Amino acid sequence: MVSLYLIQHGKAFDEKVDPERKLTPEGVSETERIAKYLSGVGITVTEIVHSGKARAKQTAEILARYLGVSNVREVDGLNPNDDPRIWFERILRLDHDLMIVGHLPHLSRLTSLLITGNPDIKVVEFRYSGVLRLSKAESNWVINWFITPDLVH
Repeated sequence: MVSLYLIQHGKAFDEKVDPERKLTPEGVSETERIAKYLSGVGITVTEIVHSGKARAKQTAEILARYLGVSNVREVDGLNPNDDPRIWFERILRLDHDLMIVGHLPHLSRLTSLLITGNPDIKVVEFRYSGVLRLSKAESNWVINWFITPDLVH
């Protein structure tokens, strides 16, 4: 069974404070807590992809470090306002476990498209450093679980 992990980047600085919008100390801490938890329960993925924005890249690198993933790369189509159909089409052909680190509203719209076929029906409330696991059902994807930093220690 192929698993898809959708992760909203960790909490980042406001653009006025840091134009690159790197992770705040809290964003780093929460992402490390989630990554450590995922590692502890045996989550493995073949690759981690991210948008290339500093906050998503940092989040992906933290996850990769804890999960022992060497294939981490920047890809197109994951920016906040990108069309979710770009990744919807790619995910249809997915043959390995994948972790995507991205942004809102894109992640929310992609999740809705995968589950309901409609990107405008909200099905999950993402949170910074939160991890949503989906798996392929017969004709669509289903939610297996959703974990946020406040649920793990």
